[in-house]
Amino acid sequence: MALLKKKAAPKKRAKKVDGTFKADDPSTPDVNEAFVSTDQARREIQRATRSMTGSRSRRLGGKLID
Repeated sequence: MALLKKKAAPKKRAKKVDGTFKADDPSTPDVNEAFVSTDQARREIQRATRSMTGSRSRRLGGKLID
């Protein structure tokens, strides 16, 4: 019986809130901050867009309304 290798989660370049790429921190050699898993990247994007919409805006049918 052949052992199945677990596939590594796909990685994506990490971005800052303003959309520019995040750099790797040389003081942490065991962690690469420049790449994140696709799930983590999706959560960061959702968190950033929520904070940019403000507390007065809300969604109605997928569209932002004031």
